Amino acid sequence: MKINTDNPIIKFSGKGKPFQYDKLLYATLNEYILDYKNARLDKLTDQDASICLARIIRKMEVNDVPVQQFFHEELEKWSEHTNYEKILRLCELMAKDIFGCFDKNRDDGNGGFYKTDRLYCVNNDGERDYIVCDEVEKKGLFKKVPTPVTLYFNDLMEKNKRGELPKSK
Repeated sequence: MKINTDNPIIKFSGKGKPFQYDKLLYATLNEYILDYKNARLDKLTDQDASICLARIIRKMEVNDVPVQQFFHEELEKWSEHTNYEKILRLCELMAKDIFGCFDKNRDDGNGGFYKTDRLYCVNNDGERDYIVCDEVEKKGLFKKVPTPVTLYFNDLMEKNKRGELPKSK
């Protein structure tokens, strides 16, 4: 699953502007949302949206560990919240990990972007659909090279294949 870097949330992000993590996550997971409910998430009731997102989250993994297992401590802390609120909080947590590299407000100040050691995917019966960036930029007249964010996601994939990413928080 490729991150759409032409999405206006990414394309027009800037320092001091709010970054809409949740909308970007829902846009990225849109094909799975449509599979479950045949409608965009913003057209669903809170209950239907909650059920739809819960089904997707049950299939999601972080560093090849189920998301619910990886974020077990956070889920326990949110026990007083409704299921819908828990799901929204978990989606926000995941979205900040996945898309933090695009948020100019989280840049490190030295021209670098926010990085994490978490790689997310949707596991469809053993076939993992990783959320990655596959963007290139022009270098000279004819040469195209991967962007730094693409290299970051490629590095995460390689570390994950070697088993170097943490399996718990």
